[in-house]
Amino acid sequence: MPDSNTTSASPEALLELGEGCLLSDTSKRSTLRMPPHHLLTHGIVVGMTGSGKTGLVMVLAEEALRAKVPTLIVDVKGDLPNLLLAYPSFDPSHFLPFAASVRRPNETRSNEAIASELADSRKQGLLEAGIDEPALRAFDASVDVRVITPGSSAGEPLHLLSSLERRSPRWDTDPEAAHASLDAAVSLVLRLLGREPDPAKNAEHVLLSTLAERRLLRGDPADVASLIADVEEPPIERLGAMQVDDYISPHARHELAAALNSLLASTALASWRRGATLDVDSWLTPRDGRTPAVIVSVAHLVNLPRTA
Repeated sequence: MPDSNTTSASPEALLELGEGCLLSDTSKRSTLRMPPHHLLTHGIVVGMTGSGKTGLVMVLAEEALRAKVPTLIVDVKGDLPNLLLAYPSFDPSHFLPFAASVRRPNETRSNEAIASELADSRKQGLLEAGIDEPALRAFDASVDVRVITPGSSAGEPLHLLSSLERRSPRWDTDPEAAHASLDAAVSLVLRLLGREPDPAKNAEHVLLSTLAERRLLRGDPADVASLIADVEEPPIERLGAMQVDDYISPHARHELAAALNSLLASTALASWRRGATLDVDSWLTPRDGRTPAVIVSVAHLVNLPRTA
């Protein structure tokens, strides 16, 4: 942990991480602060079960956002969408939707009374930490929290093949980056088909990438359905120095087209082909003065059955 008295950033820009003390003398406490630029390198939070690792990560994310640092969080436990609970006031009405779920057996109090208790507990904890309603309102007004849930509509779905099926503006501004994203999307398609995904080894990858790039450069759609037609009847004569039919036979192309069609028709894949475009740069671009916090929650994917 950096020294709390560091002067490498202005005091208002420092990330407030709570208080710390020496194990040998718990009576001596000091506030732990971190300059945002320390986040440019790696860090790790370690501790035994229940010691507060997730809580510290939550505070770190909130402090980064308070310092106007765009934040991307990949959440494997399902806890960090709680950033959405950073309500702008101490009003008990915020907790009414949760009152029934925390009701104890034989509870006689109304939902309003339970919500009031929850709100009072939150208020007490925040005020002890020096966070009042003006601070809550300022945080709420300056932060935009977005929860993306790949393969699920619990949050915002994610279109994993968007680099292939949705034309990126980078084809006009940074074609090299756009091509790299396209290669990754084609590799993913081939993995889903159980085929070799390496662009340096697989003729199918070369064919699909070439056909998709041709479409995207022209501003045409490069969705899977459009590519199926191009694979069957390529609108090009050569791939490299060879005729297309010599490079990859019509029979092999037909098998690839049939496999792509099965993928397109799969209901299991449908939820992975809608929702947010996979574009981290866009996700982390501030809008209307609000700092983005993008949580990609994958906790629901942990127990999914594995497929070949």
